[in-house]
Amino acid sequence: MVFSVAGLLPLLPILAHGQIYTCKDAAGRTVTGDHQMPECADRKIVELSKAGVVKREIPAPLTAEQRRQQDILDEKRRTDAAAEEQRRQQDRALLARYRSEADIESSRRYYLSLSQDLIKRDQIGIDDAQNQLKAANTEAEFYKRKKTLPLNLRNKIEGANRDIAYNQKNMADHQAELARINGKFDETLKHYRELATAAAEAQASR
Repeated sequence: MVFSVAGLLPLLPILAHGQIYTCKDAAGRTVTGDHQMPECADRKIVELSKAGVVKREIPAPLTAEQRRQQDILDEKRRTDAAAEEQRRQQDRALLARYRSEADIESSRRYYLSLSQDLIKRDQIGIDDAQNQLKAANTEAEFYKRKKTLPLNLRNKIEGANRDIAYNQKNMADHQAELARINGKFDETLKHYRELATAAAEAQASR
């Protein structure tokens, strides 16, 4: 059954036996009935109790654009929730790995030492190549008056220069790695202190 507002009051005793639903139709008129009416399919519906008290409001269905926006918001919430859970897992892992700031500094020294060993190796490679280049250039002095150097001597000079350039590039990369390691452990130490402070404050508030 569907009723207009004007016909609602006389029928309240009848409607009192069930639920009452009301909405504004496309023309702005209030439509009321004892079931959810087709006129209200795309409208907000108010459900009344048997006593005529508002029980709930059923929002109008979302438009296509509203659904698209809602999907975007839902996806953002899921992404944010996943990121937050990942952050919490990382925090737990950090506290499980390091028991003190001294542990962090010990780990820093270990990783720095690995890069420092590589830098020493690079320097040895540079020194060896420079010695080879020096010897080859000394040998080349004997061929100053000739237009070209012997092929094997040219190969020695070119190979030594390549080795110098190769080891210099490696050294630059490993020196940059030192800076990256220090930066990483600076951030780790800072965050560890924040977590430790927050844990102490939470413990004190209990």
